[in-house]
Amino acid sequence: MKKSLMKRLLLLSTLALNSFTPLAVNVNAMESDVESLNSSLQSIQVKSNPEIESDKAVIPGESEEEPQETPARMEVDSQGEGETPSQTPLTIEEYKKLDATTLAEMVRRGRTTSKELIEFAFQVIEETNPDLNNVISTRKEAALAEAEAMEDTGQPFYGVPMLVKGLGHSVEEGSNTLGFKFLEDQTSSRDGRQVKAFKEAGFIVIGQTSYPQMGWINVTNSELYGDTHNPWNLAHNPGGSSGGSSAAVAIGQVPVASSSDAGGSTRIPASWSGLIGLHPSRGILTWDSSSINNQTTHFAETKSMQDTITLFETLLKEKTREHVLQGSFDKTTPIAYTTMTPAGTPISEDAIQAVREVANFLKGEGYLVEEVAYPVDGKKLMEQYYILASSAAGSLDYIAKRPLGRPIQREDVELLTWALYQTSKDLTKEDVAGAWDYIHQVTEDMNAFYSKYPFLLTATNAYPAPKADYNHISPELAEVMEDMSGLSKVEKLQVIYDQWLPAWTLTPYTQLANLTGTPALSLPTYLTDKGLPMGVMFNTFAKNDRSLLQIGKLLEESNRFITYYNRPSDDKESNPDVEPDTDNILNPFPGADETVGNGADTQIEDLDDQSNIEEQAEDNHLSNSPSSQPVVKDHQVQATDSAKDTLPNTGESDQLVMYSISLTLFGIAGYFVRKK
Repeated sequence: MKKSLMKRLLLLSTLALNSFTPLAVNVNAMESDVESLNSSLQSIQVKSNPEIESDKAVIPGESEEEPQETPARMEVDSQGEGETPSQTPLTIEEYKKLDATTLAEMVRRGRTTSKELIEFAFQVIEETNPDLNNVISTRKEAALAEAEAMEDTGQPFYGVPMLVKGLGHSVEEGSNTLGFKFLEDQTSSRDGRQVKAFKEAGFIVIGQTSYPQMGWINVTNSELYGDTHNPWNLAHNPGGSSGGSSAAVAIGQVPVASSSDAGGSTRIPASWSGLIGLHPSRGILTWDSSSINNQTTHFAETKSMQDTITLFETLLKEKTREHVLQGSFDKTTPIAYTTMTPAGTPISEDAIQAVREVANFLKGEGYLVEEVAYPVDGKKLMEQYYILASSAAGSLDYIAKRPLGRPIQREDVELLTWALYQTSKDLTKEDVAGAWDYIHQVTEDMNAFYSKYPFLLTATNAYPAPKADYNHISPELAEVMEDMSGLSKVEKLQVIYDQWLPAWTLTPYTQLANLTGTPALSLPTYLTDKGLPMGVMFNTFAKNDRSLLQIGKLLEESNRFITYYNRPSDDKESNPDVEPDTDNILNPFPGADETVGNGADTQIEDLDDQSNIEEQAEDNHLSNSPSSQPVVKDHQVQATDSAKDTLPNTGESDQLVMYSISLTLFGIAGYFVRKK
């Protein structure tokens, strides 16, 4: 009897062991799949800051143990000759998710080629541009030829395709309309400064992205190009004026696309598209002027801090490099934050929540965080901003002279451009100088603020993205703007302020950095209940850009970023049928159911070369920024946690418990058999 019982017990435990072993193997297999995905999204380090220890980089499809060479020391062309290709081909889904740093390293190692990346880019453009309407021109054959001819000289973005903003970032034989119908057939005679610099960094330009006329507004729509749509929800706009670029990077057409920012046009679309948007300090990048009366910066829409950091360091002027401060962000540095808007305009609960989440995170990490009132009079500051924007419209007669042979007329331009043009006729040099005098005083006030609080945290935008066809001008003001000839200068400026107020209410924070020449960084940290991304923004004093990059790195490594391919697992998928929630938020303001003005991103400084009209004069007098490049460890690893969260429930813990029970039964049976 006892012997029979022992045999049955032994048999039972053996069957249990055999039954649960495959389940445990499945768990291990699932873990391997997650680790494989982790590997696919890991960062590739190309440059190191001596003060920061870098983790070993892993390229998707390659062994972690494989030794890696420094990109600058590799000698392979864009097609990977001299390297043994990986047996695992790069997929288009990987291409859409990976950043430019990782893709460049893959080209060097032979995992892919720049030609293949270009083909992937055009495949994604063909699939998505009909819905997004964000690419206005392409140059596939020229790009493939450039890929074939490219030599590896250590470029950080070696062989990676990119799109450039169609406004001001001139591409030889590319579109150069400024958004005007009468310039529809005009092309650029040569590459502009920005495009040359991007190419020197290793990028291959494959086309141009959409923008609003003259870059006046904070959304991307125009009579010439139509409405650009947000990848997160096609019923919404991606923001502007660099919205074509932000849509491209968010959906994965390219990993990086260029942008310009005269009042928020890099950061506004970055916030509404789930991207990183850096507005660098005035005068420090390779194409920058030395003028202290300049509000426009040129950079890019990016999706990883490694790309942002590498691009920033690459584009610094050599003579400014050592003057840009090393990062000094640490737990002893006071951080101010506010949910007040600059002029007391409304703010959404989403924007407030976005700021408080990051402030609470920093507090929890031991940083010094303090809530403050907004530090300047935003209304008066914007009045100066609108004087500058109106003054810039005075160049329109020159722009029209060659193609039209006459001054600008109403039918030549959109209504906002026409209103600014009419206002420019009454403005004097003294008006512009007075505006800059006030702005410089605000700059001093902000310097005093930064001496106490080196960082200011706000929302990037006060509301989620508006409708794709957003138009901020009310019917009442539109009628006035058609003919302003009977208005005085003061009355015209008031009309300009009033018509832009609904738009500015959506994005009131970004213009401060442009006017004061100080850096600001928008980071993708928040998702609304309707599935729309929003960002937070950090401002600091001039030439403290690297500290902002440290903050971005901290939030990214802490898995605070939310991007198109890296969303929380419980994310409510955006519903194209859900109407935007900006319809009823601006009732106090006429026409407040659409867009945000951020002034012209077009500053006409070289009117002798209309084919490259937005370029700024070369700077012969600047000096600013260090050669060591900060590095972000595992700059894309946060995507893995999101991916792991979306995997099916495998019941891993239950299986392992049963596996342990079977081993215990087996041990008990063995004990009795031996005792018997």
